[in-house]
Amino acid sequence: MDYPVRFADVDEVLLLQILETQVTLDIVRALLRDKGLSFSASSWAEMKETRLMPALVNGQLLKADLVELIRQAEEHGRKHVRLFQYDPDKLAELTSAFDMTNVESWASAKSFPLSGEYVFAAFPDRPTVTEVRVGDGSDKNCFVLKVAKTDQRRKAAVLQDWNGGQAYIAEVVLYRAVDVVKVHANGMVEVRLDPRSERPISYSGSARAALGYLNGLVATDPMVEMSLANAKAALSALQTGDEATKHFQLNQASLRNTFGDKILSSSQIENGGMVASSVMTGVLGLFNGGAYDPYCEHVRVSYNYSGGKQINAILSDDINEIIFTASLSRHEYDDAMGSILKLNVENS
Repeated sequence: MDYPVRFADVDEVLLLQILETQVTLDIVRALLRDKGLSFSASSWAEMKETRLMPALVNGQLLKADLVELIRQAEEHGRKHVRLFQYDPDKLAELTSAFDMTNVESWASAKSFPLSGEYVFAAFPDRPTVTEVRVGDGSDKNCFVLKVAKTDQRRKAAVLQDWNGGQAYIAEVVLYRAVDVVKVHANGMVEVRLDPRSERPISYSGSARAALGYLNGLVATDPMVEMSLANAKAALSALQTGDEATKHFQLNQASLRNTFGDKILSSSQIENGGMVASSVMTGVLGLFNGGAYDPYCEHVRVSYNYSGGKQINAILSDDINEIIFTASLSRHEYDDAMGSILKLNVENS
């Protein structure tokens, strides 16, 4: 394992419950395959019953192996990502967050885990910092902090007998939500937020609350919201033959102008998205080329990852937010995020 793992004793059923909400079947299959264990399973129920539980019982698989999968998977995908930019004139202030000795001292004073140590809490009673570290994969000049909290989710409603009749009832279950703060050496700060379910929902407020954990290590006042307007504009204006169409498929776009006109256009993903439709590209081209300063509010796109996989992302109405709707590996996340940010810079 890359990092020491500490976790309170947690029974196998609870651990597998959390694993199912945080990790994809493909990632679990890869772990079993690497250990020389049987890995075929067509569903989570089959995976847990016929593969994971027997391997845990006979010692072929350790709880710590699954906790490590959760540790890696909880950082990427199914996140509302809020982007901030540190004051370019004050980037030197960030160096304290990339100094291991300084981070160790800060974490110790805060009673946080030491740098590089992961503390697994299944369903913590209060928001709990589970990891602080310097470095992230091949990126050595960055800082990462993670906070776990207990949230609730509603399962799909099931028709049940109730009060002399029948009603669709949705079971409420506990969910382990994890927020991630990553500070880059170039001044970009990512706040990756697990989707909220309990109202009131304010991702802007949640992002600022997550940044508050940096107090004493990095000042947050010099951080401003990073605008993704250039990337939205470029994606909403895609036309057949554009270089960006090699990497992105446009599925939906919402545009507005200062006169008050607004259009919301979409095409089916299975049919190649909006660029595959001459009607849709014509509508968007007409609006984007019109008067009254047209601008893009949000877009839904699919990023074309290697091997034919598509990664769905939403650049939302909020100026600095990207939403990834599915679990991703570190490489998938970094590749998709990097391509969006590159587009944002190239079209500035």
